[in-house]
Amino acid sequence: MPQRSEARRSATRGMRVLCLWVLLAANPAPAEERQAVAEAKAAVQKDPADPVGYFRLARAYLDEGNDAWAMKTLRSLQARLPDDCRPALWMAWIRLRQGALDEARQALEAAACPAGSAPAARREILLSRLEQLAGDPAAARRHAAAARRAERLYPEDRELLLRAAQAGEAFPPPLQGKLDLQLGWTANAQAGSPTDPAATGDDPRSAMGLLSLWLRYLHPEGYLTRPQLELEARGTGFVAARGRDFSTLTLSLRPGVWLGEERPLVLLSYRGEALLLAGGDRYDDGPLWFTNAHRFELEWNPTPLTVFAGAGRRLFRESGRSRTEIDGGLGGGFSISRLRLLWAVSGRLHEADKEPYDLRGATGLVSGELKLPARFASRLGAVLSLDHYPHSAGYFDATAPDTERRDVLLRLSASVFAPPLWNAVRAGLTYEFARRDSSIGAYDFTDHRVLLKLSFAFSLDPFLPRAPAQAGHVPLDWGEGDGAIEERIQDLLRQDEAAQRSSACLD
Repeated sequence: MPQRSEARRSATRGMRVLCLWVLLAANPAPAEERQAVAEAKAAVQKDPADPVGYFRLARAYLDEGNDAWAMKTLRSLQARLPDDCRPALWMAWIRLRQGALDEARQALEAAACPAGSAPAARREILLSRLEQLAGDPAAARRHAAAARRAERLYPEDRELLLRAAQAGEAFPPPLQGKLDLQLGWTANAQAGSPTDPAATGDDPRSAMGLLSLWLRYLHPEGYLTRPQLELEARGTGFVAARGRDFSTLTLSLRPGVWLGEERPLVLLSYRGEALLLAGGDRYDDGPLWFTNAHRFELEWNPTPLTVFAGAGRRLFRESGRSRTEIDGGLGGGFSISRLRLLWAVSGRLHEADKEPYDLRGATGLVSGELKLPARFASRLGAVLSLDHYPHSAGYFDATAPDTERRDVLLRLSASVFAPPLWNAVRAGLTYEFARRDSSIGAYDFTDHRVLLKLSFAFSLDPFLPRAPAQAGHVPLDWGEGDGAIEERIQDLLRQDEAAQRSSACLD
């Protein structure tokens, strides 16, 4: 029996060795990574007094997925240079990646970095990451703010701070912008026309283009208040002669002020907006300014929600349609593995100078983006909008004197995006379907659109410390993704006119 037990244990050990060999054979370290480790080892052996070699060796081990040997290398360097805090910072980052928060905190508390130095700024970034993981976002933001005030930064640390601001983990960057160009085809250029009612009769198909530009400057300094200025232009153009008159250009100006130093933050703003219509109306030939609006708006950001509201006056060329409007809603977003979901619901009330144009309405939207292999992405979106004109019986259709106008609008979209270029430019192909069913037949429409999209987004922070290249610097791989700017609730509200808080032309 003892011999049989020993034989069984020997067989078990043999199977474990065999399984380990199979795993290593199936998942070998890439040749480039093995080569990087070998070269870094040779550099350390050649000049053991040069810390750069140790950092290169630790980075090579990390790229290979060998945290244990990276830690051993860094401990060896720390023993050689006890007054240098950089090895402790690297080890703290490894512990953070492993989820060992106590060990990471101990390493950071022991790291004594010279004030104003790039390592001191990195220590604040690591403390910010630690507090974020520990569930103290207020402390995380304080450490991130301290890093932003540093005199020097490593290049990869500067990029990390900018990405954190883009992702909403810190105050947004001072300069942000987005340029969207879309070219394609529509089955109905008259869909959603601001003229009342939409023209019918001829072939509404047309090639089309859309161009939008959004810019924002947010002042980085201020005690409890930070002013901002947003500029936006949205243009839609149709090539076909029948659709050309429905081309529009919308311009808006939005100065405002952010209140507060810690989340939730509040934005109070004024929005001035004007819409230029290429075609004319019953009074004048086009182009002509069809509407203009003056609104006061509010945004509140209690994480993870965004609450928005607005009220103001919108003036139409057809004076009876001019109205006082009040609207508001809330939205949010969350991620599940590779899937990011955004949603929003909103309501609106319009009191027009002419009672038949009084409106009560609501909109809901949802968008989901899935990250695919090789940095491709796909996106699905849906918008449902309900509008009721409670005092419109007999006005929009004289043959139906008891019928009040009620509209149901559905928009569906499906997109696929190529890998981003320079982490800022995205190209994609989109199909959009829209259908509005109205109790008044003249306001029904169906539309199909196919659009090739090109989007460029950028964020700049000229107030962040410069990060000059340093000889021998070995960058730390923060592993924070590709840095591409993600879609926000505000982007969806701007993009889809049916969901906008200041909807001007779908009614």
